[in-house]
Amino acid sequence: MKNMDSLIEKKDPIIRPGYMYLASRQPSALLSDTLILDILLNETEDTIYFKDAESKFILNNRKHLAQFGAESQEEMIGKSDADLYPKAFADKCREDELRVMKTGIPLIDRVEQAINSKGEVITFSTCKYPLYDQNGNIVGTWGVSHDITKLVQAQEAVAQVNAKLMALSLMDDLSGLYNRRHFDNILKITIDLYTRRRIGGLKADFCLVYLDVDHFKQINDTYGHVMGDAVIRYLGGQLLAYTRSSDYAFRYGGDEYALILQDTDLAAGKMIGERLRRLFEQNPPVIEGTSIPMTISLGIAEFQDEKTNNELVCKADKKLYLAKSEGRNRLCG
Repeated sequence: MKNMDSLIEKKDPIIRPGYMYLASRQPSALLSDTLILDILLNETEDTIYFKDAESKFILNNRKHLAQFGAESQEEMIGKSDADLYPKAFADKCREDELRVMKTGIPLIDRVEQAINSKGEVITFSTCKYPLYDQNGNIVGTWGVSHDITKLVQAQEAVAQVNAKLMALSLMDDLSGLYNRRHFDNILKITIDLYTRRRIGGLKADFCLVYLDVDHFKQINDTYGHVMGDAVIRYLGGQLLAYTRSSDYAFRYGGDEYALILQDTDLAAGKMIGERLRRLFEQNPPVIEGTSIPMTISLGIAEFQDEKTNNELVCKADKKLYLAKSEGRNRLCG
């Protein structure tokens, strides 16, 4: 293409979307058609391309040629997206361009991904416009794409960091269990969920278990706080290993812990709790070659249409207090 006469309308002062033209006043010598074309083809870092009514390329700028490893216009002219991209992507591009040509309405800021000549996945923000001839007839499309790969990668990195921060905000660092704040949220959600199930006539049982380490202060006093911390880590790991994937385990505070056992009635909850009690009694932690005697006490409460967290927490806490008052290393429910 020797000049931009076919792409520039110099008479019609009305701006149409995507209608390439110069203003009615005479352009300065610094903005000659040749210079404008040279800038579009060689200077911008955005990809710019023009297509005919068959969606075949008729002009590509330097950046667009480089995207496909082409060294000259001749290598791209007459090709379509079907020659360069997977069929599904090429079909979508053709569909979009047919719509633009039929309606005259541009497609703005479509996010697309492609593979460049190096095999790298790149992400573009693409705009596609109708291409008019000098008589105002739509004869094809033209498009501009801006590489936003680094922006998308940065956004994904930020999202990953935020996800990690969110996870950390819900976790207790020492035990590896969920923390007290997450306990409050999950228990409320669970009460609401099982209340709705019961209203719907469904069987809906779950249990809340409170437990703590018997005489934990003595462990700290006898073996030191470093060993005490190791006991907390051991207990957290065991709770995660020996509870079901559907259950939730929390460090409620200090040496106190909570379990939410979903779809579990009181009888089944007691079986799970008793199994945990025996686990710690029979398998004390061995830390740096030292076996540390350790038992736990547990209190269990079955959901019985309580409306608030506090109601169910108080029931489980009273059962835990009963287990401790009766001699510890036992479960009450």
